[in-house]
Amino acid sequence: MRKQTILRVVAAIALALAVSIGAQAQNNDDTSLPKLKRSNVAKRGTSSIGFMYNPVSGQRANGMFKAGDFVGNAIAAQGASPAQMVILADPMFSIRFKHMISDVTAFKASVGFSGANFNYREYVQDDTALADDPLMSGVKQVEDVINFKLDGGGINLGFEFGLAVGNFKFSGGFGLMYSFGGGSMKFDYGNKMTDENPLPTTMPIIRDTLMGSGMYYDVDLGAARPLKRYNVGMIHAFGLTLEAGMEWFFAPSFSVGASVSLIPLIYAVQPETYTDYEGWSVEDDKKLDFTKKISSGSDYMLYGTENIGLQLSFNYYF
Repeated sequence: MRKQTILRVVAAIALALAVSIGAQAQNNDDTSLPKLKRSNVAKRGTSSIGFMYNPVSGQRANGMFKAGDFVGNAIAAQGASPAQMVILADPMFSIRFKHMISDVTAFKASVGFSGANFNYREYVQDDTALADDPLMSGVKQVEDVINFKLDGGGINLGFEFGLAVGNFKFSGGFGLMYSFGGGSMKFDYGNKMTDENPLPTTMPIIRDTLMGSGMYYDVDLGAARPLKRYNVGMIHAFGLTLEAGMEWFFAPSFSVGASVSLIPLIYAVQPETYTDYEGWSVEDDKKLDFTKKISSGSDYMLYGTENIGLQLSFNYYF
């Protein structure tokens, strides 16, 4: 679906170029026709502020959680995934500044951010009330809370080279990008872990999906539950960008544009990832907190022509 959309945009750009060049040639050859109106294309010394929308990033964002999915299940699925998740490095919406160095070249810079903050709450059985009154079995009066944070963004600096045909400008360019993305999960439990209640009731999502056992000074903590999960981490990436597209100056100082972007090379680093747990030690008869490391840190390099995006923009020149 994504590739078909990009191919349609490329075909539209090529068609518009052919029609514009043909129209200009016809007007130049036929002296009976009036001369072309003055072009609205931006000239040297002008600058612009543009708002960009990337439907490819939008499609990825919508695909993170299935429509109608139970929020708690969606959070657990993302947080418990063994694969390290990268948040959108190319935001769905971003702002771009452009300055025309000459009539055909320009410097451009864009910045955008994306993120999410989920606070999922679910009632669980009140263990203290149950201990005081056995008839309270099954009564859910306290809450477990999962806080799930995701943050991402990107900065792109580059140069653009263009060719004006009437009120259309066809351009290509290159640049350098920096992006970041990541997050964490924190847990707050309604039933505290105490010597009277060493195995507190916990919401099913955490009990069945995220609880894990670990070793702490050779003490078995088989019923440990997570306090903080940092298996996503904040990933930092650097890359080279290429872009080609079309801009239509439909009025003085205003234009709309469409372009295809490619990131042929990306280098990314990810910090140490870990999970903090709490568990009850049968040997020491007390609650112990410990950290279970997942990775000491990773890095990777991606290259090729697969990482393609689409940018639609609205621009104001001044």
